[in-house]
Amino acid sequence: MSKFVVITGSCGGIGRALVETYLKANYSVIGLDRLALGTNSNDNFIEINPDLEEFSKNKRYREKILDQIKSLLPNELEEFILINNAAEQILKNIADMNWQDWQSSFAVNTIAPFFLVQGLIEELKKTHGHIINISSIHSKQTKANFSCYAASKAALEALTRSLALELSVKGVSVNAIAPAAIATQMLKDGFAEAPEKLKELESYHPAGIIGSPEQLAIFVKSVTEQRGGFLTGSVLEFNGGIAGRLHDPS
Repeated sequence: MSKFVVITGSCGGIGRALVETYLKANYSVIGLDRLALGTNSNDNFIEINPDLEEFSKNKRYREKILDQIKSLLPNELEEFILINNAAEQILKNIADMNWQDWQSSFAVNTIAPFFLVQGLIEELKKTHGHIINISSIHSKQTKANFSCYAASKAALEALTRSLALELSVKGVSVNAIAPAAIATQMLKDGFAEAPEKLKELESYHPAGIIGSPEQLAIFVKSVTEQRGGFLTGSVLEFNGGIAGRLHDPS
């Protein structure tokens, strides 16, 4: 059975959970991350280490990476999934923000996902495949200093809807998933000096918890298990009910 999934940002907390979830489901996983994961000995995991910002702006470099991905795929491909999970999160106030911050944010969060879809379109069409774009609650409900990140994630959701209009007629499903805070090591490290703030954030979710990377990965997989193509062009929230709050603790 030739089931393949391409996952960007495969070294991060969410990315690692996605890799493990699909490996357990007997998929071959192609992980794309500028860092090397280096700890996964599973024969069905293959790693490529592109710079997604360079990928977004350099056609020759982009074609090289796409050729690497395609060289790993069998001729008879049964299932094919693309999960655009990599993200650039730059937090700065208005006065300190510069052109490069905007360039990097949109390159990784919006433009690279588009070019991955464009470059892998034939594989997606042949298999009636799935595209999942990992967005964020910040696309709609954000905070100060998140301008680049919030805007690029809102653009990713608009891209999701537009791609769905073009690709649904070709049998390809395109959806975005917008999580709130996820309990990755990065998030925990950010609260290391104020653990009471993490507890406060946790309690602020009506569910009483912060979602785990593993929970999010299972949810992503459940979306890619949908058949028939009716679930497409959607932005699915994964936020423990916090989207119903007016604001969260600063």
